[in-house]
Amino acid sequence: MKEKKISESVSSVLPITIIVLLLSVTITPMPVGTMVLLPPTGAVLLIIGMALFSLGTDVST
Repeated sequence: MKEKKISESVSSVLPITIIVLLLSVTITPMPVGTMVLLPPTGAVLLIIGMALFSLGTDVST
């Protein structure tokens, strides 16, 4: 059940993360350290948070 929630979260977050990374490379160039560190870290934290939230809503019902 936990793997399903994580895969749902990844499928939701991954397209937006790819778009953000492409825009940060092409339209608004960012320093390499910022570009490499911040968006993937935020995506991982968002995936974990969404998975835990979904798991919590399923457990509470």
